[in-house]
Amino acid sequence: MVKLTQKYNSPSNHIAVIDIGSNSIRLVIFKTMGRFPFPLFNERVTCRLGEGLEPDNNLQPEKIKIALETLGRFSSILRSIPNLSVRIVATAATRRAKNANDFLVPAQEILNHKIKVLKKEQEARLVSIGLLSNFNIRDGLIVDLGGGSLELVHVKNGKPVYFKSLNVGHLSIKPQHEIFDMIKKVEWLSNMKGLNLYGVGGSFRALGAAYIHKTKYPLGMLHALTMSKIAANSILNQILDEKPDLEGIPEGRRFSMPKASEIIACLLSISNVDKLVISGTSIRDGLIAKEISNHPKLAHYKEKDPLHIACAEIAAHRLRFSSINENLFNFIKPCIKIGLKNMNNLNTGRLVKASCLLSEICWDEEPSMRANIAFEKINALPIYSLTHPERLWISLTLFHRYNGIKFIQKQPISSEFILTNEQQKYALFIGLGIRLGLNFSAGINTNLDLIKLHIRKKTLVCEIAKSASNLFTTQNKKRLTSFANTLSLGTKITYAEK
Repeated sequence: MVKLTQKYNSPSNHIAVIDIGSNSIRLVIFKTMGRFPFPLFNERVTCRLGEGLEPDNNLQPEKIKIALETLGRFSSILRSIPNLSVRIVATAATRRAKNANDFLVPAQEILNHKIKVLKKEQEARLVSIGLLSNFNIRDGLIVDLGGGSLELVHVKNGKPVYFKSLNVGHLSIKPQHEIFDMIKKVEWLSNMKGLNLYGVGGSFRALGAAYIHKTKYPLGMLHALTMSKIAANSILNQILDEKPDLEGIPEGRRFSMPKASEIIACLLSISNVDKLVISGTSIRDGLIAKEISNHPKLAHYKEKDPLHIACAEIAAHRLRFSSINENLFNFIKPCIKIGLKNMNNLNTGRLVKASCLLSEICWDEEPSMRANIAFEKINALPIYSLTHPERLWISLTLFHRYNGIKFIQKQPISSEFILTNEQQKYALFIGLGIRLGLNFSAGINTNLDLIKLHIRKKTLVCEIAKSASNLFTTQNKKRLTSFANTLSLGTKITYAEK
């Protein structure tokens, strides 16, 4: 059997993570272009290794057999990929089982690789790292609900301060009153009034899927989906009804969703949080984030916005001529201040920069379809650093970047349900500004250096280098006017020596 390397040589290597959970075993292979790990392959098999663990804390032979068969397949896949770095972890079921070696010994032989059985606090820490390295949380409660354990992390001032792991999961046979008493004993848990609960794991994502289905919510992205406690409890009650309503819940989750709902209901009641936010991250993201942050060649990324890092690395594979995206942000930057009142609580500069970085994401698509493809592509990108309004604002901005004012495609109606009219208007403004810059320059960096924007009172001033007067045609003048009209600005064109 070929030995699988544990060495992480360079940021360009592929990294594989096998996560042996109580409910499922998953293999994800990441392409690490740099700081942003892009999933190349993702396969999950529901083995339910932890089913039947209670009350004797023994893994069941038939579940071990299914798990080993799955690992045999994963081992064959990994051996097919050269220069691969591998991390394999096991969580609650393996950690709790008295007969864990009945599984671990043959599993490690099949994989020819050591399996790290995570301790309770290690698992909770990795869950928090996975989310906090991607998503901005100042204060809140992170909860990872697995098949065999429940990880609780209290985040304060952006840092995890308390960790707790409980031996209860959605495969548990404990009655709800016993689960309630277990959770109630976590002393710091009742201090969450007014904060958000960030739900990690498949059970929370299934709840999110049910919410989208039942409410006709317009965005299908589960990560960062936010619902009030009242809305969450309404769906939980439907699941826990004598005649359970499981509509919208994925087929593979319906078996364990009633128990998961009991646990989530207990958490919402005891913690007294305001809202439930669904997370798309996992323990795997924590492992990868820890790996990358410890790599000396990537240390300079630690203080950067993960959104801009991800966008820049995605953009690097979509450029036409040169790295124009950063320069494009400098071009449009004078237009940020005027949009602050439009954007309410959205971070204007951060989102404008992300839009500029992703502005060439659809240049090679069919022209008449680019606007809608850009909108859908941004809404589906596996980036975990955006709330839903932020994601939708970027997608709408890039829709307008490709669509212009001729309205080849009608603006997607989903934006009207999540963004205010002012936010939509500013997305049109920035989208048309990006379109102007890219059209004027033909996507070439040196050309973009020849045009500058300024806003003086109620006038958008466009300064063109005299040497570039041939680039600034009547069509560009019309685009400038359309751009300015969006926010009721006048226009002025000046020519400068350069």
